[in-house]
Amino acid sequence: MNHKILPAPRSAQYGEDMYPLSATYFSDGFAGCEIPVIAAASDSFDRVFARFLTRAASPEEAGIVCICDPALRGGAYAVCADAHGVTLRASDAEGLNYAFASLLLSVEVDGDALTVPGMHIEDKPEGSWRGLMVDLARKWHPIKYLYDAVDLCWLYKINRLQLHFTDDQSFTFPTEAYPRLKTENRWYSRESLRALDDYAKSRGVMLVPELDLPGHCSCFNAAYPEIFGTHGIMCAEEKTFSALQTLIDEIIDVFPDAKYLHLGGDEAAIARWDDCEGCRAYRAEHDLPDVHALYAHYLQRMTDYVLSKHVTPVIWEGFSKAYNHLISKDVIVIAWESYYQLAPDLLAGGFTLINCSWKPLYICTPGKYWTPGEILKWDIFRWQHWWPNSIASKQDIVVPDTSPVLGGQICAWGDQLVGMPSNEEACRTEFALIRERIPALAEKTWNVHSEMTAETLACRFAHTDACLTRLLRK
Repeated sequence: MNHKILPAPRSAQYGEDMYPLSATYFSDGFAGCEIPVIAAASDSFDRVFARFLTRAASPEEAGIVCICDPALRGGAYAVCADAHGVTLRASDAEGLNYAFASLLLSVEVDGDALTVPGMHIEDKPEGSWRGLMVDLARKWHPIKYLYDAVDLCWLYKINRLQLHFTDDQSFTFPTEAYPRLKTENRWYSRESLRALDDYAKSRGVMLVPELDLPGHCSCFNAAYPEIFGTHGIMCAEEKTFSALQTLIDEIIDVFPDAKYLHLGGDEAAIARWDDCEGCRAYRAEHDLPDVHALYAHYLQRMTDYVLSKHVTPVIWEGFSKAYNHLISKDVIVIAWESYYQLAPDLLAGGFTLINCSWKPLYICTPGKYWTPGEILKWDIFRWQHWWPNSIASKQDIVVPDTSPVLGGQICAWGDQLVGMPSNEEACRTEFALIRERIPALAEKTWNVHSEMTAETLACRFAHTDACLTRLLRK
């Protein structure tokens, strides 16, 4: 029966008998942290099975008993089902969310009744970063699709959803300090983002907002050239740094519980700083020998500011290893291109990594992507590429499996969505590609040494994706 759960549980035993499941629950020992989790699970059960979970007066009267077990740490959980009912064990909201997701995927409908197999599951994630990134700047995503993305993440135990708010094409974050930045009809309200954040938190999904700097900034240059410059890159001047700090403060205000803030840091046309008098003066004032040093200094200033807010900065691989020493080792680096700097160099420089290997983890909708089977052949300690200029295109880059690599993330980019006739069609096309590939990413980050075959994945996916279809809001 464990063929129904993705990612596959680490340990699962199943019996032959099926037992009725009452849609009632009782919880004990969680000190209130389980309340939003159970509310979210009830919402999910109602959409999938047309059953709300209602609270029972005692554990003896409940179909589902949730018990706080301090021994289950780091997202660990257990599910036990027998003739007496279902018991879910976890130490916190994270593990309880995973337990409910596994339970939902195990439930069967028998006429008007719900049933579960006799089972005992003990499970725990190996990768701590199991992520999805959605590009909100190149093509507008109506808020519904972000709720769909959260539901997808919950079902497959994906715990990070990165929101790429800014790029050349548009600025979608609701800044109040710099209102001209907001692209007309393509920005989210603070209220809608806070509501999305609450929805995600109750489901164990952490939103990771991204402010892309100092490249990918045409919308900044167009809206406030006097602050951000006109050279296709943000200026390196005090006025620019001050403005970026204000924007960072605004993002933290909208996402007050965010533990991570992504600051971009890739594909910046840094040679253009030499064309700017103010940038040249700033570099001379700070005794930086070249634009590569200025680039690392730029990231250093911004990441240090985020760290001062007790938030962990995340940046893309993009800076020169010659200046690794400038950037705090509390900064997490996403290695993706294997071009600007290789994973072994970043690790040698003392950084903790996330693997976003272009191949097979990028989705450039609708033109370039890789199959779920190719994702299953990848692991979080391996980088690949198709681009001839990347070293990873000639030979896989592999680091020891003891390396500080937190996990991996699928990145869905919208470069080719721009030409699609409507936002809705673009989002549907993108989401179809994401939902087919996230289960493979979930398997390879939850069980980092998984040897699951594409055939096994496809069999399980037939069930989980049918559940997802019922789970998504109509």
